[in-house]
Amino acid sequence: MPEEREERGRFVSRLGPVPFVFGLLLLALVVGVFLLWRSYGDRVGGNSVFEDSVESGAEPVVHLTNGPGWVRVEGVGGLENVEITAERYARGSNPTAAKENADRVPVDVTNDGSIVEISSEGGRGTGADYDVMVPPGSVVEIESSAGDVEVSGLDGEVRVRAESGDISVNDVRGPVTVEAPQGDVALEGVSTETGNAEITVDAGDVELEDLVVGILETRVESGDVTLSGRFSGGGWVIVETGSIYARLPSEDTRELTLETRVGEVVRNDEQGSG
Repeated sequence: MPEEREERGRFVSRLGPVPFVFGLLLLALVVGVFLLWRSYGDRVGGNSVFEDSVESGAEPVVHLTNGPGWVRVEGVGGLENVEITAERYARGSNPTAAKENADRVPVDVTNDGSIVEISSEGGRGTGADYDVMVPPGSVVEIESSAGDVEVSGLDGEVRVRAESGDISVNDVRGPVTVEAPQGDVALEGVSTETGNAEITVDAGDVELEDLVVGILETRVESGDVTLSGRFSGGGWVIVETGSIYARLPSEDTRELTLETRVGEVVRNDEQGSG
C-alpha cells in the first residue's frame, strides 16, 4: 500500500503543472489576438480639412511647427492675411471612425500682434499636410519632423529645419537658412545681395540654381552638390563625402571656394580634384 500511494503521488505531481502550462498558453493566445487586433483594427484611413484666416498685416512673422506631413508656404501679392489649410489624417476601424479621429487631430493657431504661430503634432498614424498662403513680406520659420517642405514667393527671411524630408526654396529675396539632417535641398531663384544663404545637410543632395547672395555657406556631410545657372556672391561649399558639380561660368566662382574631402570637383563638365 505505501508503494501504491507513493506511485499515485508521483502521478499527481506529474499532472500538477499541466493546468499552469495551459493557462500560460491561453494567456499567450489572448495577448496574440489583442496585438493582432491592434495591428489590423485601424486599417482605414480618414481625412479632415482645417481652414483658418488670420489677420497679420503685410510683414508678419509666421512660425509653423509640424509633426508628420508636408508643408507648402507661398507668398501671394496683395495678401495681408495668413490663409491656412491643413488636411489632417488618421486611421480607424471604419471610415466613420477614421474621419472622427482625423477631426480630433489638433491644429493650434495663435496671433500675437504680427507673430502668427501654427502648430500640430502627429503620432500613432496621425498627421497634417499644410498649404499656407502668406503676404510676400513675411518672415517664415518652419520646423518639420517628417515630410517635405516647399517655400516660394517671399521677400522676407526664410528659416527651415526638416528632420526627415526634402526642402525646396525658390523665388525668395531674403536671407535663407536651411537645415536638413536627412533629405535633399534645392534652392532656385534666391536673390538677396546683402543677405546670406546657409545650408547644412547631413545626408542628402543639394541643388543650387541662379543664386544672388552676399555669402553662400554650404556644408554637406554625405551627398552631392550641383551649382547651375548663374551665381553672384562669395562663400564656400564643403562636402565631406560626395562630389561638387559647378556648371557655372568660371567668373561666377572666383570668390566661391569649392572643396570636397572624399570625392571630386567638376567644373563646367571637366573633372578636377577636390
